[in-house]
Amino acid sequence: MKLKKLLIALTAVFTAYFTFAQSRPVALDINVVPKETSKIKITWKIPENSEPAITGFLICRDTKQITSYEQLSSLGVIAQLASDITEYTDFVEDFREYFYCVIANTDNGPYMILLPSINTSVGGIRARKNMNVENEVITPSETASSKKTSKPVDVSERMRDIPLPTPGLVDTNKNQAVKLGPKAMNASKTLGKNYVGKKNKITKMHIFEEDLVCPEGGDDYFLFKILKATFAKKDFKASIKELNDFLSVRRSESTSKRATFYLAQSYYFSKDYQNALFNFLTVSEEYPKLSKKWIDSSLDMIEIN
Repeated sequence: MKLKKLLIALTAVFTAYFTFAQSRPVALDINVVPKETSKIKITWKIPENSEPAITGFLICRDTKQITSYEQLSSLGVIAQLASDITEYTDFVEDFREYFYCVIANTDNGPYMILLPSINTSVGGIRARKNMNVENEVITPSETASSKKTSKPVDVSERMRDIPLPTPGLVDTNKNQAVKLGPKAMNASKTLGKNYVGKKNKITKMHIFEEDLVCPEGGDDYFLFKILKATFAKKDFKASIKELNDFLSVRRSESTSKRATFYLAQSYYFSKDYQNALFNFLTVSEEYPKLSKKWIDSSLDMIEIN
């Protein structure tokens, strides 16, 4: 009971923080992920109609979580960006854990406020050393078939565009046979000539580059652990449960969208194509090209089954 009350209180505090931030010059939904060697990418969202108006953003970095104004004032600004910029790639020379905050600048000066998970990161991130780091990884062998092929993964799953509706002949007079002329009979022999009843079924799981190597903390770390323990092992029933639980708590936007795509795949490989379709549609704007083939296949599987 005490734990439940604590969770309710924490949720209320976080909701109040987020509501407050939406009307103030505060960067929203900060997300920090390792990219290529020696690169860390920071992204955020811009609030609508903030008061006062945002004139730019300041990026600060430290080796520990940034939690106080005294700590913030002692840090140097590593980047000063325009007001319409929503991402920054930091180049680091070592592989220590780094924490970031994005401070909005206004005509009155920097808006010095720190909100965990909103404009300041709560998990330390290390830059990737290289693609062969000795950290935990989700290897391609866990997600691809054992058959060797020189074709790229995306090319191996050839999906068609949504077909034109197939016209049908309806016998409206059951007492009178429908007779076709010689030309129609000859033409009918070619109808469906190339149709062999194939299902456009996808057999290979898709894993985003961000989730191939274990991050050091934050939402991405928890998502990686779920994928490695369930999804990569093709335990889709457990994956559905864990991902739904993961998404029941507010996460960073990019992590939530990737988690939703994995959830959609888990439903798909569990043959629950309707739920798969719903989740693929949810993230189709974020991943239009990738989602299309899964949406097409889900529709085919629903139609066939």
